[in-house]
Amino acid sequence: MDSLLELLGKYRCHLRRNDKSIGDFLLENFNEYLKDIRNAINPKDNQLVGKSMCEMVAEKICAIEENANQLVEVLRLYYHGKIVPASNKAFEVFESMKPQLIYKYSGAYHPEIYYRIRRINEDTFPLERKELFHIPYFKNYLIGSERYSMPGHPCLYLASQPELCWCECGKPEKFAIAKFDIPQSEDNNFKFIDFSEKLMPLKQAFFCWFHNEENKESIRKYLLKHICTYPLRAACSVIVEHQGNHFIEEYIIPQLLLQWVLNDEDFDGIRYESCSSFDEVKRMDGHNIVLVTNNFDNDGYDTKLRNNIKVGEPSTFDINSFDNEIKKDPFLWNLEDLSVNYEKIYDNPELSVKIQQD
Repeated sequence: MDSLLELLGKYRCHLRRNDKSIGDFLLENFNEYLKDIRNAINPKDNQLVGKSMCEMVAEKICAIEENANQLVEVLRLYYHGKIVPASNKAFEVFESMKPQLIYKYSGAYHPEIYYRIRRINEDTFPLERKELFHIPYFKNYLIGSERYSMPGHPCLYLASQPELCWCECGKPEKFAIAKFDIPQSEDNNFKFIDFSEKLMPLKQAFFCWFHNEENKESIRKYLLKHICTYPLRAACSVIVEHQGNHFIEEYIIPQLLLQWVLNDEDFDGIRYESCSSFDEVKRMDGHNIVLVTNNFDNDGYDTKLRNNIKVGEPSTFDINSFDNEIKKDPFLWNLEDLSVNYEKIYDNPELSVKIQQD
């Protein structure tokens, strides 16, 4: 297979840093990546993608290297407590990479169905649609630090598979779950930065596309985007080494990216491949999405999300009610067979008022 396509197979995400600092780990990873790119752009080694593809990549190598180095510098600034300079530099990197970021619209796949789970424990809550929506703004004290989650700022997190959703929620024994219908109309599409494609299958897909599709130029541009944005995707896709700690360095870059998305008018969120370390996730083809919030109504919900996204009737599951064989395998729980009685959690636009945030 062509050398440029082989890069997708070698530089898959879901990375482990093995007790190196994330800055040192990414520096080594990026240096090896850049070396491999330079070795991969010989037209003789790329008979399928062609000489023009090699030239397109060659023209971007300096920019890829600069962005990779700047991402490492962001981490170094952050380590030394220089949070504002780190944030400013990160935003500059994201802005420079914006033309190469891969965009996905919510209407790009049919149907666009997602899931959300809420753990049931000692704290009871009514089984209502709004209880499966994002945490209201007035309860922002409940919002902690996660990969794409800034402490205190609510977002809506969904998964494309219920089994993946269960893993991301920490495998609760008892939980509430609901389907979400993301709008697909031309006027209401949500726009995402897309880090969701698994790169090994994508390598095979590019191989087929270059063989079978007539419009090779659009395929080359799509491949170029993946090659150019790998450093940012890698920086957002390192598996957490020490789960449960107060400070998790793997979250620095993805949280800064989420802050940038929150302030960028062109994006509504991020689609991303799961970085869960659970073995079950390896069997799944799904992805997660995070939808940012900006303007809140008097109930504390984001007005755009509340006006456009529909929620199915929630159901509860207790895996202890299954026999032992079924209990071991979430794919046997029939979590997809949920209510499709979708409704918005309100339909009265007059209730919508903005909260002025500092």
